[in-house]
Amino acid sequence: MAPAAPDVSASLGPLPGQNPPPSAAPEPVLFASPNVTETDIEAVTAVLRSGWLTTGFESAGLESDLQDYLGTAHAVAVSSCTAALEIALAHLRLPNGARVGVPAWTFASTALAAVHNSLQPVLIDADPGSLNLSPTALEPALAQGLDAVIAVHFGGVPVDKAVRDLCTASGVPLIEDAAHALGASDDRGLIGGPGTPAACFSFYATKNLTSAEGGALTTDDPELAAFARTYRLHGMSADSLARYRPGATAGYDVHEPGIKANLPDVLAALARSQLRRFVEMQDRRRHLLHRYRRNLEPAGIRFVPEVVSLGSADHLAALLLPEGTDRGAVVANLRAAGIQTSIHFQPLHHLQWFAANAEIGPGGLPVCDEAAPRALSLPLHLGLTIADVDRVCTALLDEVAR
Repeated sequence: MAPAAPDVSASLGPLPGQNPPPSAAPEPVLFASPNVTETDIEAVTAVLRSGWLTTGFESAGLESDLQDYLGTAHAVAVSSCTAALEIALAHLRLPNGARVGVPAWTFASTALAAVHNSLQPVLIDADPGSLNLSPTALEPALAQGLDAVIAVHFGGVPVDKAVRDLCTASGVPLIEDAAHALGASDDRGLIGGPGTPAACFSFYATKNLTSAEGGALTTDDPELAAFARTYRLHGMSADSLARYRPGATAGYDVHEPGIKANLPDVLAALARSQLRRFVEMQDRRRHLLHRYRRNLEPAGIRFVPEVVSLGSADHLAALLLPEGTDRGAVVANLRAAGIQTSIHFQPLHHLQWFAANAEIGPGGLPVCDEAAPRALSLPLHLGLTIADVDRVCTALLDEVAR
């Protein structure tokens, strides 16, 4: 039998009257994607080959690098921003049940750091323009009695100076949740730099600089820094490197119970590598965010912050959809078009545990309630192209127009 002739019809295209085959679906636009270079991989690989993976020279090097970058006196590398917040609160030695003012517009960890220290979170409303902690809402809460305040630089936008001034005037310690704010600046300079009692950073996988998991506490207070270095490792007076490197003494003491929150070298190496190009990474984020604003603001889409903040770390492309928009439908249809989004945030009093256990500050939370069903965050990461941003904007405007 003669061999069958090859089928070449596929290479000739559709016959007259036939529909062409559907084109391949476009690549998905991820909400967040870490920017990892070959240099980053080499830095981590070097640690893997060194024989020392846990907290050691790389972790100490990251602390030194952060001190140089921020101009701060002390930086302590820890396992997460949550851990940094817990340590800063523990150092205040507040009695059980002491009242800590926290923004209702934040991630749960901000308030849970207080809960884990047996403190009572008091939820404070947001500023309508930035969704940061509102000075107007904070003032009566301070007058009513707060023992500490945690302020979040939402999306990397620095909190209003009035928040710091109110806490100073009231003699209430202020801790800065700077999870979004590495690279942000205000009237003092870089957030977490000189003049900072306590700033807590995150290096989670979605952050502008990542170590996969991790964070840091920066401060001008040498007592807090010394406390953090022992408290992050069960309260031990000496870590593994101090005990096991050649010539070290094996013994240690525990002065008081701490937590397990040290940052291992294998993660610190990634953060150190990223910090070396961090300024360039930030420039790219701002360029992408500017493109979003240029495309969407003329169509009436409101960004958060409403006015561009020159000191922002540009962590989020956060916006408020027009009133009456069905956000669930917008999110679902964008997802069907291959575009991921997120929501920052569900206000804490909309979450079951906080609704039952947190206290709401005087004046209630009307700004948070109004913003909650409208908040939407668009993809923002260094893997995006301008074409990706334009595609997101076109799809979003089509959905809103429905």
